[in-house]
Amino acid sequence: MIQSSSQCSSISRPAITRSRRLTGLLLTGLLALLTGCVSPPSVDAVDADGLLYSDHPLVDRIYQVKSASFIDRQRLRQRIVEADYLLLGELHDNRVHHRHQAWVIRQLALAGRDAGIAYEMIYKEQGKRLEGVEITSADQLIEILNQTQTGWDYEYQYRPLFVETLAAGYPIVAANLDRKKLMEVLKQGEDRLPADYRRILDNTPFSDAQRSDLLQEINTSHCNLLDAQTGSMMMQAQRIRDAALTETLLSINEPVKVLITGLGHARNDRGLPLYLANNLQTAADIVAIGMIEVDPEKTEPAAYAEAWNRDSLPFDIVIFTPTVDHGDLCGELEQHFNRKKE
Repeated sequence: MIQSSSQCSSISRPAITRSRRLTGLLLTGLLALLTGCVSPPSVDAVDADGLLYSDHPLVDRIYQVKSASFIDRQRLRQRIVEADYLLLGELHDNRVHHRHQAWVIRQLALAGRDAGIAYEMIYKEQGKRLEGVEITSADQLIEILNQTQTGWDYEYQYRPLFVETLAAGYPIVAANLDRKKLMEVLKQGEDRLPADYRRILDNTPFSDAQRSDLLQEINTSHCNLLDAQTGSMMMQAQRIRDAALTETLLSINEPVKVLITGLGHARNDRGLPLYLANNLQTAADIVAIGMIEVDPEKTEPAAYAEAWNRDSLPFDIVIFTPTVDHGDLCGELEQHFNRKKE
């Protein structure tokens, strides 16, 4: 399970077309938009191009929210190997986040914990293509995944995670609801959902405040460009996706269930930790880890809570990382909507 030095090298970034970027934007939101080397991941292991504020005092620091204190990597490792559920929240286009996630998977493997690794970025339709196929390499996996058009850049964004998951011998689990099925539900109503999904939603009702917060997050993450109907549909879509992701994790037989997902799905006030807690038959240790990009104006962890509309960060543990240059995503999104109107 020890990887070669070539597997620990950085990956060059291919060009990403505007249409492909916007596909990801509309699916996941702008803001919710460790290859497994033995040593912890470092910023230097990632392409310098596009990384901002790597010298920020919080970069690579690990913050435990409940105790409002920093912990070292050994304590993080202990927390990881004790967990039943690990929700690893990311910004999808920040490869530093993926390297930290891959490091987490490696710690589970080194500790001898059996785990299933579920990916929000892999749809049930793709999972059917993987059934009965012996996956021996990340190249083979990516080739199969790319047979379905998804908008995810598996090669650039997720190869390190795939390499680490396969090296550990862990099953790769398709976690997300197919887009076609999601659109059918949005158009025809939740009664089109499988019974398991409906039960999960029924067991996890949202208060008016939770719905308002979610709608505000969706609008903000889409630059306040959404009309009321679109915002409402995207809020419903988020709830349905959370139900689908929850059902996937509940179906994994391995002792440790890991989800690679966007930050919005990992937050513990109205994301997967809440859905899991309301739908598990027995108590479980659920740990939500959020990878958060640093802000040059904020040097204390508490200062980041405001962006989440909370008094404290909505995760159990936060790993602070450099910031990726995301470009003018609001400008691109506005142009996209204008073209659709025309």
